[in-house]
Amino acid sequence: MLNGETNRGARRKVPALAAAVLAGLVLAGPWAGRAGAAALELKKKAGLYDVVLRLDRNPPVVGDNALELRITDPSGAAPSGAKVLVNYYMPPMPRMAPMNYKSEAKLKKDAYALRMRLIMAGPWVLIVRITVGDKTTSARFHIDAL
Repeated sequence: MLNGETNRGARRKVPALAAAVLAGLVLAGPWAGRAGAAALELKKKAGLYDVVLRLDRNPPVVGDNALELRITDPSGAAPSGAKVLVNYYMPPMPRMAPMNYKSEAKLKKDAYALRMRLIMAGPWVLIVRITVGDKTTSARFHIDAL
C-alpha cells in the first residue's frame, strides 16, 4: 500500500508541476531570458571599412542603450580623424509622428560610443556615416527593440 500511495501522490504532483511550467513559459513569452543577455553585435561594410556595431543589450530595449562602433580599414587600423554620425529612426507608419534622431559618436579609446534612446518597441534602422577628410561612407543596420 505504501508504494501505491506514493505513486498516486506523485501522479497528482506531476500535472500540477507541468501546468506551472507551461504557464510560466506562456506568460514570459518568446523573449524570456533574452533581456539582459550578452551584448548584440552586428557587422557590416561601409566602403573599405569594416564596422562592428555593439549594443549593450540583446535585444535592445525601449529606453537608453549604449552603442559602440569599432571601425577598421582593410589593414585592421582605425581611420585617423574620422567623424562618425549615427542616424537612427523607426520606419514611417501611418498616423504616427516621425521618430528620427541623429547623434555624433565620440571616440573613446579605440571605439566610437554614444547612448541611443529608443522611444518605442519595434523595428529601428541605424545608419552609421563615417567621414574621413572629404569622403563619406555609410553602413545600415536593422534592430528590433522590445
